[in-house]
Amino acid sequence: MTRSGVAVLERAVASPSFSAAVMGKTDQKRPNDPAKAGTEQEGEAVDSAFDLWLRRGLHQLYDTVAKEPIPEALLRMIEEDRDKKDE
Repeated sequence: MTRSGVAVLERAVASPSFSAAVMGKTDQKRPNDPAKAGTEQEGEAVDSAFDLWLRRGLHQLYDTVAKEPIPEALLRMIEEDRDKKDE
């Protein structure tokens, strides 16, 4: 990258609106600000789409593990710990 390209990139990264866009968040929420209404809704849609993608991916990876029975040795350890706390 050339030196002038670095300067442009540094200025863009320093800009709050650029970092907010990169991070997927909108600027401070201001009530009754029609200029921000579309941006806010778009940001919420991106966040909910990401949440849905993440939830599906985690379920796909870990549902089979979560459905496995708990080993008897672990259940026994939990019961022993409960008994110690009750005493």
